[in-house]
Amino acid sequence: MREIFSRLSGDDRKGLMVAALGVVILAALAVTVVRVINAPENDYDRKTLCNTSLPRPLHHVFIIDVSDALSDYQKHFLRTHISGVLEQAAVNDRFTLFVLDEKYHGLSESVVDICKPETADAVSALTANRAFVERLYLERFEQPLDRAIAEVVAAGDQEVSPIYEALSDVVALDRLDGRAQEVHLTIVSDMIQNSRAGSVFSSGSAAIDNLPLINLRRARTTVLWLDREKYRQYQTTELQRSWQDYLASVSRFEQIERVRN
Repeated sequence: MREIFSRLSGDDRKGLMVAALGVVILAALAVTVVRVINAPENDYDRKTLCNTSLPRPLHHVFIIDVSDALSDYQKHFLRTHISGVLEQAAVNDRFTLFVLDEKYHGLSESVVDICKPETADAVSALTANRAFVERLYLERFEQPLDRAIAEVVAAGDQEVSPIYEALSDVVALDRLDGRAQEVHLTIVSDMIQNSRAGSVFSSGSAAIDNLPLINLRRARTTVLWLDREKYRQYQTTELQRSWQDYLASVSRFEQIERVRN
């Protein structure tokens, strides 16, 4: 091989070296493409955008009570709150939004169930199509979530308010992501339980004291308590204390935050 190479003219040698260099470059590009295609961040579900090859730090579960319409301030507060959670979320965090369902007297099917993908700012231009990533984030994650929130907060006026049943369904229907390292459950409600399990209207805070226990121990639970002028006589300190005691007994209860009407 050396003898053959030595017999070649200078121009032939240069041409051969350029060709060899081209082969090396093409091989390197091929390896890079294979690595990018097979990278864990590309292994996501096309419907939910959830990635089974990456860690899932958090599952954010929202249960929104639409038995009465939200005031303009409460709608704004909820959108701002969820936007803040979204902004701080990590890649592959999961967001699932339910409402209290009058038809099933419990938990609805998920209004939206989606994981946070990477943003264009977080990816390298060398290993990903930033325009594609940005479009994926906006069209498949941010915009559907915004639409779902807008539809939910515009709803209202149901005869029943099955808060306990919805929480029970979370357990019975296995709605908490087993792959998530943490689960944050947020209940958005006036907390006026009114169903076959018990009614605050007829029993006051005793309706909560007598609810059966369920196992929500994986969830850190927060209540966004919607103040209602027409329910002021029922939204008492005793009712709040009863809900605090109940949620602390079935979950890792964190707080009740009052949201004015």
